[in-house]
Amino acid sequence: MMDDPELRELFGDPADQEVIDLLRATRPAAPPLDPHFRNYLRAKLMTEARDRLGEPARRRWFQLGPVGMAPAMAAVAAGFLIVLGIEIYLHPSSTTGQAVAVNVVGIDNKKNVATAEPIQIPFSGPVDKTAVQESVVIQPATAFTQHWEGQTLVITPAHPLAPNTSYKVTLQPKASAPASQPLASPQPVQRPVIVHFLTAPAPVPPVVPPSFKSGSVRYAYDNRLPESSKLSSPTWTNDGQLLVTGPADAATPSTTATTAPSVTTTASTTNVWLMSTQGTLIRLVAPGGSYPSTAPSGGVFADWQQRADQAVLEVRDLQGTVQVASVATVSGHPDRPAVWLGSDRLAYLNDGALRIVDLHGTAIASPALKGVGAMTASGNGHFLAIASDSGSLVLDLTSMTTTPLPAGATGFAWSPSGQLTFVIPHGGSTDLYAGADARTARKIATSDAGESWSDISWAPDSTSLLVASRSGSANASHSRLILINADGSSPVTFGSSQRDYASPQWSPRGDLVLFTRRDEAGGVSLWTAKDTVGQPSAVDNAESQALAEVDKFMQARIKGDLTGAQAQLDASAQQAYTSGASALLSPGAPFDRYYPVSVQLVAPNKFLIGARVFITRNGTETSFFEEQLTVILQDQRYLIDAVSATPTVQLGHGPTVVSMEVRQNGQNQQVMVRFDSDLKPETVSADTIQIKDGQGNRLKARVSFDPDAHLVTLETKLPPGRYVLVVTTGVDDINGSPVAQAYSSPLVIGG
Repeated sequence: MMDDPELRELFGDPADQEVIDLLRATRPAAPPLDPHFRNYLRAKLMTEARDRLGEPARRRWFQLGPVGMAPAMAAVAAGFLIVLGIEIYLHPSSTTGQAVAVNVVGIDNKKNVATAEPIQIPFSGPVDKTAVQESVVIQPATAFTQHWEGQTLVITPAHPLAPNTSYKVTLQPKASAPASQPLASPQPVQRPVIVHFLTAPAPVPPVVPPSFKSGSVRYAYDNRLPESSKLSSPTWTNDGQLLVTGPADAATPSTTATTAPSVTTTASTTNVWLMSTQGTLIRLVAPGGSYPSTAPSGGVFADWQQRADQAVLEVRDLQGTVQVASVATVSGHPDRPAVWLGSDRLAYLNDGALRIVDLHGTAIASPALKGVGAMTASGNGHFLAIASDSGSLVLDLTSMTTTPLPAGATGFAWSPSGQLTFVIPHGGSTDLYAGADARTARKIATSDAGESWSDISWAPDSTSLLVASRSGSANASHSRLILINADGSSPVTFGSSQRDYASPQWSPRGDLVLFTRRDEAGGVSLWTAKDTVGQPSAVDNAESQALAEVDKFMQARIKGDLTGAQAQLDASAQQAYTSGASALLSPGAPFDRYYPVSVQLVAPNKFLIGARVFITRNGTETSFFEEQLTVILQDQRYLIDAVSATPTVQLGHGPTVVSMEVRQNGQNQQVMVRFDSDLKPETVSADTIQIKDGQGNRLKARVSFDPDAHLVTLETKLPPGRYVLVVTTGVDDINGSPVAQAYSSPLVIGG
C-alpha cells in the first residue's frame, strides 16, 4: 500500500495510525474490480467521510466495532477497508527480495509478564540486525540494552519494569541483502512490528507490615541461578537486583539504541555486572572491576580496578557511569570489597592495615590497626566492627575511639536498626551475641554440640537473623540455615537440613535469601531461597476482606453487571453514582481491568482504597481514571460507602504514577510514589512532587529519588489528618515527555 497523505491527515490520531498500519499489512486476494471503479469509489468515500466525520464522530467510528458506530459511518468504514485492500494489492511493498518474518507470539498481548526479565523477539531469515536495533522504542519510556542470540533480539530493560502496566514495543524489521544481490538493490519494506504486553501485578502492601520473626517466615523453594558458578562476590542493590563479579568474556548486552549510557570496555580478567534475581546479566556496569559494594543510600557502588601490580578504588552509579575515578590506590590484589561508612566515606585495607577515605580521596585519620580480618559497618556509618591483631573491637567513627569486644568475636553483622551481632566459636559449638553496642552485647543463643555458626544476615525489619550452620563431620552436606529471633528465642530451621547453605544475604524486601552452594563439579554456584513472611494481623484480615468486596464490585462493572455492582454499594454510594460522582458502568468503550493503587486505614474497619480503572479501544488500553472508594464494615460485611473520581488520563503521553504507599518511619511518614517510566532525575524535586494540607498549603518534605525502582520518596512529619499528594507536570521521563496532567491522591495520616 502506498502511503496516502489524505488518509494520514484525516486520521491523524496515533491510535488511528496504528490501525492503518495494521490494515496496510494485510494482503487479501486480488479483488475483481476495475481500477477506474476503485478511483471513483475512493473519491466518493473521501467526500462522505469529510462531510460526516467530525472529531467526536471520528473517535466513535474508529472503535471498528458495533459500540458507538453509526450505520452510515460503518458503511464508510467498510468502504475504506475495500479501498485499502485494493491499495495493498495494487501497490505491494516491494517487487524484489523476501520480507523477514517476526514471531511475537511469545510476548504479544501477554499478561503477567515478569517485570525484570528480557523481552525476546525471534526473527526468521536474514535480517539487518543493526537497523532493527536502531528502530526499537519502548513506551512508557524505558532505558534498555539489547543483544542478539542467533536470530533472536533480546531487549533487557535497564531497571525492572513497573508492575500492573501496559507496555508497547515498536521496531522496524528490515531484511539484509543476500550476498549475491547488489547493495543498491531494493529490499522489502515491512510495516513496524508493534508488541503490547501487560506486566505482572505487584502485591498490595499491607497496612501493617509483616514481621520477620522466626515463627512468621515460611520457606518456599530453592532456585539455582544459571551459569552462576562463574560469578562471585554478589551484593544486593537497594531495589532488589544484584551486583556480581564475572569473567571478562561473559556475553555482553549491547547498549545501542537505548537511553542507558554506554560503558567503555578495558582489558581485564573480570567485570562487574548488574544481574536480575533470575540470573540474567542486565548490564555491564564496571569493565575491569571486581568486589563491588553498594552504598547504603543506593544508586552508587564502589569496586576495585586492577592496574598491573596496583588496584584503584572507584565509584560508579548503577548505569555504569564513573562518579569518582580514583578514591584510593593500594598495592597488590584486593581480596574483598571496600566497606561503605554511610554515603560519603569508605574503609579498605592496604597490606592488612585499616585505611579510611572520603569520596574526594582525602585520607581520614584513624587508629593504627593491622592484620585486619572481618570488618563491617553499621548502616548509619557511625560504627565499624573489626577483627585485628589488636583483638576484636568496635571503632566509633565520630570520635575515632575503640571499644573491645569479647575475645574471639568474629562474623560481625549490624541490623538495620543498629544492633550489633557476632559469634564466638569455642570447643565444639558456637555462641551467638547481640546488643545495642559493644558494651551491652550479650550471649543470646548457642549452637548444638558439633555445629559451627557463621555468616549472620539480619532480616529487613531487625526482628530476626539468619545464621549458616554446619556440622563438624566430614560430610559437607550436613548444613542448614537457622532463623533466630533477635532476642535468641524460637530458632527454626530454614530450608532443607541436608543441603548446603553458605553466606546467606536477605534481599532488601525480604522475599528472597541469596546464598552459595557447592555444585557437583566442585564449584560454587549462586542460589536464591524464596520465602513468604508474616502472620496476618487483625488489620490485615480486615484489609483483605475490604479488598475482596472491592474486587467483586470491579469485576461486576467490567462484565457490565449492573445488579452485581450495585450489590456492593450502600445507599450513600448508590446515590453518589446516581448523581454523577463517577460512571458505574462504561458509557462507551468497555472497562478492561483495574488494580488497587493505594490502601489506607482511615479508622477501625474503614479503608480508603484507590482503584485505577482502564479503558480499551480496539483491544488496546488507551486511558484510565481513578476512583477513591471509602469501604466500611456494615453488618459483618464491607460495603462501599463513598466515591470520588479523577478525570480520564490518556496513556502514552508521558510518565504516569503507578502506585502510592504511606509508611511510618519512626515519628515520620514516608510517602512512596512509584512511576511507570524512567525519569529525568533533575525534574524530580520538592517543587514537582508535593504534599499539601486541606487548605492547599504546600508542606515541607525531604524528597529522594531511586531511579532504578522508578521510586520517589517524600519523608515528612505530619499530625493526624487528611492531606493530598500532588505530582505536577514538571516531572519528565528520559525522553523529555512531561506528565500529561497533574496527578493527585489523598493521604490519610493517623488512621
